[in-house]
Amino acid sequence: GINSAGGSDTGMPEGRPGQNGFRSAQNSDCYIKITGGTVKVDASGDGLDSNGSLYVEGGTLLVSGSENSGNGALDYENTAEISGGTVVAAGMSGMAQGFSDSSSQCSIFYSFSSAASAGAAVTLADSQGSPLASFTPPKTYQCVVVSSPNLSVGQTYMLSAGSESESLTLSSTVTSNIQGGMGGGPQPGGRGNR
Repeated sequence: GINSAGGSDTGMPEGRPGQNGFRSAQNSDCYIKITGGTVKVDASGDGLDSNGSLYVEGGTLLVSGSENSGNGALDYENTAEISGGTVVAAGMSGMAQGFSDSSSQCSIFYSFSSAASAGAAVTLADSQGSPLASFTPPKTYQCVVVSSPNLSVGQTYMLSAGSESESLTLSSTVTSNIQGGMGGGPQPGGRGNR
């Protein structure tokens, strides 16, 4: 995974990225920002893990999170905002988080009724069947976060994971079938009960 961890010490970064001991910032205002390029993450823990915030402004981000429900493809403390780029993040549902509704680009935060097998592609297509985003995670997953600059509120899209497909009409900047809130399960842009 990619970690950004805050701390109050003044020491040098320790550990390696992806390990809990890694410190890339010395205060609680740390963040991960992706502005371009192609970033692929195949994590044994959290995929993108920020003890502060997460910002995606461009590029292509493909995340395969842990098969352990105690981890999420995206994990952050403050906010996760997307304003550009294409994202497909796949993981388990237990601790899943999506993008915050303060984002300027639309996203889908969706949990399928059953887990998809490793190697089962996630595909988002428009109403004409043209693909907008696709990724084939190398591990089992049940929950996905998908975003593309081509998404618009009020439009209908087809989200597929392996043999399971769902037609979704975007009702807001973050469209989700995951209900609940703090202490009651995961929610868009929020944490589940930790």
